[in-house]
Amino acid sequence: MIKTIRQIWVGYALAIGGVAFVVVLYRLLIPSVNVTTVALSFLLVVLLIASIHGLTPAIVASVSGMLCFNFFFLPPIGKLTIYDPQNWVALFAFLVTAVIASQLSSMAHARARDAERRRVEVWKLYRLSQAIIVTPDSETAFSSLARQVVEIFAVSYCAVWIPKEKGWQQIAMATQLSSDAFNPDLGLIKTVFDTGEIRLTHTNGLDSDKESILDKTKVLLTAIYVPLKVGIRVIGVAVLISASIEESTVEAIAGLIALALERARFLQAMSHTEALRQSDELKSALLASVSHNLRTPLTAIRAAVDSLLKEDLSWSQDTIREFHLIISEETYRLTRLVENLLEMARIESGELHLTKQWISVSELFSNVLDRCAAVTRDHQIILEFNDESLNVWIDTRLVAEVLTHLIENAVKYSPKGSKITLSGMVGNDELLIGVKDQGPGIAPEELDHIFNKFYRGKQLPRQGSDGTGMGLAIARGIVEAHGGRIWVESTPGQGAIFRFSIPIEYKNTQLVSAGRSYD
Repeated sequence: MIKTIRQIWVGYALAIGGVAFVVVLYRLLIPSVNVTTVALSFLLVVLLIASIHGLTPAIVASVSGMLCFNFFFLPPIGKLTIYDPQNWVALFAFLVTAVIASQLSSMAHARARDAERRRVEVWKLYRLSQAIIVTPDSETAFSSLARQVVEIFAVSYCAVWIPKEKGWQQIAMATQLSSDAFNPDLGLIKTVFDTGEIRLTHTNGLDSDKESILDKTKVLLTAIYVPLKVGIRVIGVAVLISASIEESTVEAIAGLIALALERARFLQAMSHTEALRQSDELKSALLASVSHNLRTPLTAIRAAVDSLLKEDLSWSQDTIREFHLIISEETYRLTRLVENLLEMARIESGELHLTKQWISVSELFSNVLDRCAAVTRDHQIILEFNDESLNVWIDTRLVAEVLTHLIENAVKYSPKGSKITLSGMVGNDELLIGVKDQGPGIAPEELDHIFNKFYRGKQLPRQGSDGTGMGLAIARGIVEAHGGRIWVESTPGQGAIFRFSIPIEYKNTQLVSAGRSYD
């Protein structure tokens, strides 16, 4: 209010000052100027005051300009001649100029304000649409949608409702009102949904912004119920409360909310379709892999058993032992296949529970090599670890399972007689284990896919060493269940090194580690 009064007085002062400036200019500095030029100068002052400060200061300039024009410039100079027609013509011209200029100025200012308001509204709508578009998933979009509308458009309340089989579901809500200020009318929501028309309603509510500590005053709230349309189809209803928001802006907000709902539904449908596609692909891959890896060992076992059962043939002890080895190896393959399937099922269902115990790295390696003795008999195994005395607190069975898969993978792609190096190192509260082979290596484009389920590398495995493509995926699942990570380093033609690290507790023979003591 103080600022407005100050502006008014500034307008009056400039009106009088402008008239005085014209008088001084043409009486003292340029006394020989003609009367028409003086009149036009007063008219210019009135025009400027009207365009800048409005009608009232312009009228002051008009009256004061007419009086000064009469007194200082019209004969007889130095005397007011009120009834002279020239005075009334000058005053009429000044006043008409003041009114027209002030009106044009007001219209220009109004258009400028409207343009600025529209620019601000467009910018706000752009921000809302940007927030909707960059939201990656439907759940996040739903939770942030109402909050974005409240923050960007400064509304007091925003809620989004969609129909369900039984009643209505509120999927988003944000408010700056007190908790008991407003409750949407579900009947009116249904009416708006059925008719597709905007409805307004007034209700008494407690506005937290207007609430004082000593006097809680009920204020009248105006709620806007607007349908959310995609084309001519209504998919929901938005409820807004705002003291100053235009209907066109409300409709634009509703259009963006409807777009967000439709986008969320589209993303959900795409996600469901993609999940079904991946499930079908996994089922096909699993069926193909399992059927192949079941058929091969079963065929070998049956052939060996049938040969042993032939009564008309006499087999030497070496041949009989060879048949037994075939049966043992193929039975091991079948057992590993079943174990892999069960392990993968436990990982995907979240049923992989850790049971930790103390064990040394050297003992862990020894147990795994005993387990893999049959598959590693044609390779040289080299062990490397930094401290045999360290005991680590891990799930022995699961970590041994990871090592087994990595060793089997190394054997599968390495030539007979080549070296396979197992390295173990404890430091920085983590166990780092590596398995290095002398195989053909892995192409760079395969590194990001090598741990995927059923993925088989482009390099062919060694003869008689086929697999399901689940081993590395199982290894990754177990390592991640420990809170660790697994990766591969490889140069084509120079072998590969599979490494994994898991966070651990550890102790040495003096039972002291990482700043803590163990009993």
